[in-house]
Amino acid sequence: MEQKTTIDFKEMLSQMMELQKQLEIANDNTITQKTEKKKKRKEGSYELYNNGKARLYYMHNQVKYRTTVDAEDEEQAEAQLALFVEKVKKGAFISTNYTFTEFAQIWLDQKVRPNAGERCVKKYIGALNNRILPELGNYKLKDLTKQILERFFNQIKQTETNYEKRATNNIVKPSSVLKWKSIIHACLNYAVECELLIKNPCDNIKIKFTTTQNEEQLIALVKNKKEKVCYYDLSTYKFVCNKLENEFMEYYKDDTITADKKLLEVARRFILLLALKTGMRRSEIFGLARNDTYYDLDLENATFEVNKSRHYLSGKGKFTKYPKNDTSIRKKSLPKSILSYLKLYYELLDRIGYTDTYIFDFMSIDGICSFFQNWQEKNNINKIRFHDLRHTHATILLFSGVDVKTISERLGHADIQTTLNIYADVLEELDKKAADALDTI
Repeated sequence: MEQKTTIDFKEMLSQMMELQKQLEIANDNTITQKTEKKKKRKEGSYELYNNGKARLYYMHNQVKYRTTVDAEDEEQAEAQLALFVEKVKKGAFISTNYTFTEFAQIWLDQKVRPNAGERCVKKYIGALNNRILPELGNYKLKDLTKQILERFFNQIKQTETNYEKRATNNIVKPSSVLKWKSIIHACLNYAVECELLIKNPCDNIKIKFTTTQNEEQLIALVKNKKEKVCYYDLSTYKFVCNKLENEFMEYYKDDTITADKKLLEVARRFILLLALKTGMRRSEIFGLARNDTYYDLDLENATFEVNKSRHYLSGKGKFTKYPKNDTSIRKKSLPKSILSYLKLYYELLDRIGYTDTYIFDFMSIDGICSFFQNWQEKNNINKIRFHDLRHTHATILLFSGVDVKTISERLGHADIQTTLNIYADVLEELDKKAADALDTI
């Protein structure tokens, strides 16, 4: 008798569910593999040729990297691409086929940005984009020659400025051309360091402006030749200090103005006095702080300390950075004549409840220069720049008989030769006075 087969529907349903589960897992694995492959493709791309070669492409930090490698199939091409991307990310890939534009971006990212302030980087980018790259950017780095660079400099020194908001543009200043040359030279020097060039083609290029027949450029050349350090003489120095001190007290005692107005006017005078009596740079003065960590203007010990600098950059606002160089970090004595004004300034900050770390952070860093120019004009004082207050400080000390080494350290110069170079004309005048003094003996 034939045995009847019994169908177990529960077991069948269980088998179908298990099969469905395996199919879902298989589909998930397929999707994952596709995603991984897609991700790899996002990290660059390649073109596979029929001659056993592949061209690899990768964009990193807005710089295009490319190279040709051996690859017989897609698997080898993808493996080579992965290695290529990794090398680029680590900065280990060096191409011998960069254009000047491509390498300039690498120079900015790897050499300039880690070692320079943002204001400096912004100026370099402006010069590159506006003047240098439009003419030289498409040249291969290896094809840039001394002749090409000399032709560029000879051409550009005869061009006009290209400010859009100015009614008229004039022939570019010789100093501007020399700055552009220094940028090109520094960039190509880095190419030599990276062993992309054997020699810097910008070496030994001399730009001559003396053959120009443009009157504006001639005037600029003569002015530059005659230009000396600007500063207040002793009588003007005394007048300016006295005027600032009197105005400081007038605003400090004036109770008819708001607290904000009083603080602003008092601070303006105090900043100018600090520049005259300490020789600090503007960025160093705006970097002065008072909190649990910093007490940069020490009333008790009569010292000022420079350990940081404060800057402003359009689009970023105010920011703090390391001082100009290592020797800018210094702690020096404050003259007694400014201590009473420092005490009053601190008392004013406390009275109005000012708690910011930086004691001048409520002010515009650039605005103090405009105020100073207007203040000089209002008081019929021969105009000098804000930075010339630093020169005035050094010059007054020189004429007072203070030795150059002490002045150099007080200013935070990198070495004494910097001080000697800047104040060569002042030292020459002192030398003449010394010679005249011998005649009176």
